[in-house]
Amino acid sequence: MRISNRLQALYDAVSPGESVADIGTDHGYVPLMLLQNGISDKVILSDISNGSLAKAMENVKDSGVEIPSECFRIGDGLSTVGFAEVDDVIIGGLGGRTIQMILEENLEKTRTYKKLILQPRNNSGELRYFLYCNGYDIQQEILAEEGKFVCEIIVAVTSSEKRRPAPYDEHDIRWKYPEQMVSCDSRLLSQRIQWRAGRILEQVESLRKSQGSQEERIQRLLEAREYILGLEQRNKKYHAEKTKCN
Repeated sequence: MRISNRLQALYDAVSPGESVADIGTDHGYVPLMLLQNGISDKVILSDISNGSLAKAMENVKDSGVEIPSECFRIGDGLSTVGFAEVDDVIIGGLGGRTIQMILEENLEKTRTYKKLILQPRNNSGELRYFLYCNGYDIQQEILAEEGKFVCEIIVAVTSSEKRRPAPYDEHDIRWKYPEQMVSCDSRLLSQRIQWRAGRILEQVESLRKSQGSQEERIQRLLEAREYILGLEQRNKKYHAEKTKCN
């Protein structure tokens, strides 16, 4: 089965032996591959759409893999999954705020899953801020190409703290471009950073033409640009040193 780079990255984030609930499973490709390749011995395919779940059921049937009917579930978010029923929860292809709403609907239940594998379409900085404040450590940052887009995948695990104060403001650029991205694919990270750096300069030029004093805002934007360009350089250095070691 050939799948997109985005779905492959979600699949790769699951460790052997971990059970998985795929929320918004659509065609069901990721849980199906996890079973086919012996990575997981239990998967839950959940979707709010009857049509999507029917497609997943058809794909499973065509593959010859047997999945119990009770593993196909219709419902919203994590309402279809029991407390601690699986190790990992995958939520991909939704906006960051929507993913946050799903997770915080019942935080006590959410914390019973060992790993969250999240792929927000947007607002990833806000999602990382939410995860940190609610006691999650980000284990891995992954970038994956899908068509003309570069997708972010956040792998988070529970820490010993249920709540903790954030080290910086929720709008800080470091939530959108965390230092952990130093290990991400260099080409994809550069693509994202160069685009963002260009947009920041456009904002700065616009502010300079506007009325009133905007110096403080301009300074914050330039500092954010300096940070992400520095992250790009640290990323290149990381991979150069890794290549030497190999």
